[in-house]
Amino acid sequence: MENIETVERDDLAMVSMGAILHAGNAREAIFKAADKASQGEFIQADQLMQEANDELIEAHRTQTSTLQKEAEGIEIPYSSLFGHAQDHVMTVKTEHNLVKEIIKLYKRLEEKENG
Repeated sequence: MENIETVERDDLAMVSMGAILHAGNAREAIFKAADKASQGEFIQADQLMQEANDELIEAHRTQTSTLQKEAEGIEIPYSSLFGHAQDHVMTVKTEHNLVKEIIKLYKRLEEKENG
């Protein structure tokens, strides 16, 4: 009988919670950045967006490591928590992309008002 390597459910839960945590940190920074941009505080907004990006990179890294294991033939048990974590990361990534565009609009509005 073939011995198939598997990821333990507890380990997968920890990876999932890590991805959710980092994505949540990113979401918080993203909406703070939008607020700063709405007040014309673009340096702070850009710093917060960079912080959000760093958190998203970490969230993505945690989930990607699990997917790489599966690609290597390591069995990954089904986990609704892991599915939720992946959904959360992708949703926050979308919010990040949208707020980047909103910040650009705020910058253009300020240029028109001051220009």
